[in-house]
Amino acid sequence: SIEHRISELESSLARNEEQLDILLRNLKIYELNISKIADNLEELLSEETSIKEKYNNLLQGASMDTVSVTAVDDESVEEKSGQASGSSAENLIQQRYHFLDNLNFSFQKLDNDLQSISSLQTEMLNARSKIFEKKEQALEKKVVLEENGSALKEECEKLESDLEISVREEEVLTLEYAQLINKVEGSIVLSDDIDRILFSSLTNVDE
Repeated sequence: SIEHRISELESSLARNEEQLDILLRNLKIYELNISKIADNLEELLSEETSIKEKYNNLLQGASMDTVSVTAVDDESVEEKSGQASGSSAENLIQQRYHFLDNLNFSFQKLDNDLQSISSLQTEMLNARSKIFEKKEQALEKKVVLEENGSALKEECEKLESDLEISVREEEVLTLEYAQLINKVEGSIVLSDDIDRILFSSLTNVDE
């Protein structure tokens, strides 16, 4: 029946709307994550640029204090400096060794920082690619759900309109039937009167 079909369409439309709402929430989450990843990538790029600048400054002979690069433990430096308090030549040699050790340590730390940043950038870019892929799939599903929802709504509205027209036509027919019945009943009453008059006339004739 039309009523049953309308009920089915309304249920399908409700499910379609629910799926569309979930999809829209997911799209907002995707957009939020993409924005966060963009911010993180910008921060990583800024940090990478700063580290490379320090790296170049060290290569050009800038002091580690000027470049703001952490050397080996201060206690270790003081201990070795104390041990290198012999003759001037030996002291200079020890200081050179300490300087080279600290310089190598600084470069190693910068290398590790750059490697960590590179790994994080790769992870972020991979995550963003996957999110973009999921977002694209969600947008395609959104189009399908919106088209499906429009079709369901259109069919439901048409059936409701047809049902309303059918009900009105039924009301008109019912009214016409009622009027016809009233006319028939009136004719029956009139016939009864005619029969009575005729019967009365016949009786009078017999007399």
